[in-house]
Amino acid sequence: MKPDQAESLRRKMRQRQLIKPELYEKKAKTLAVISGKGGVGKSNLTLNMAVALQEKGKKALIIDLDIGMGNIDVLIGAASSRTIIDVMENRYALAQSLSSGPKGLRYISGGTGLEAIYQADREKWSAFMNGLSAVLSDFDYVLFDMGAGLSKEQLPFILSAEDILAVTTPEPTAIMDAYSAIKHLFLADERLTVNIAVNRARAQKHALDTYTRLSHAIHTFLGAEVRFAGSIPDDPLVSQAVIDQVPFLIKSPQAKASRSVRLLTDVLFQTEENKPREEKPAFIERLSSFLMRRTLQ
Repeated sequence: MKPDQAESLRRKMRQRQLIKPELYEKKAKTLAVISGKGGVGKSNLTLNMAVALQEKGKKALIIDLDIGMGNIDVLIGAASSRTIIDVMENRYALAQSLSSGPKGLRYISGGTGLEAIYQADREKWSAFMNGLSAVLSDFDYVLFDMGAGLSKEQLPFILSAEDILAVTTPEPTAIMDAYSAIKHLFLADERLTVNIAVNRARAQKHALDTYTRLSHAIHTFLGAEVRFAGSIPDDPLVSQAVIDQVPFLIKSPQAKASRSVRLLTDVLFQTEENKPREEKPAFIERLSSFLMRRTLQ
């Protein structure tokens, strides 16, 4: 072996060791929440699902990965002093950067300039992954609030999650953008489990029609199947809760939208709990594998 080849091999081995995190016995269930376009209520739904989980005695964590538009803290009227950027820059450990939200849920704000998280070097990724692995062992569910649309930087997180929830509305543009996002996911991994939530539906029939149109296109053109997780009605109480910066499950617990989110959360996560556990790597191992391949390219 030539000297330059040997050095290249040693460098790759060091990179593998850097990215590989410490693993813990307890592993949280992970859900990536995506949308094809902005403005469909993805972050608000993520927040209220976490509230619903907390109400059921589950420990929920939201990780805000909405690039440049992270707004979980805005939705609850909080000012987070520490963000993922601080963690990636090694200013604080991940566990020290979690903020407390309504009903005891925890979250970490994305803040602004979140592009930096995807441009970090291997050493910073290694520290982040070790911190993430430790934090995930403390929660029952981790919800990743992804950015609208898809980018190559977000794909490792989405593809590594155990389940994916795609949020759309009945608007034709939202359906089209949701199809485009889901298409890219299935092209990357045809074995994915993708659930559909229809937000701001006038009625249940309206929501089912929206799901039928989307699932038919996915089946016809991609040969793939998606699942209907549920719908949330177009409820003025939701808009008022956003203005008041209070999750609508808390502000209006008996509202139609609140009941719908609780039902959607039950369907989504009870299905996950009851289905047979597949023999596949945990989230942190899958994410590490994606990042390792990227750094070795």
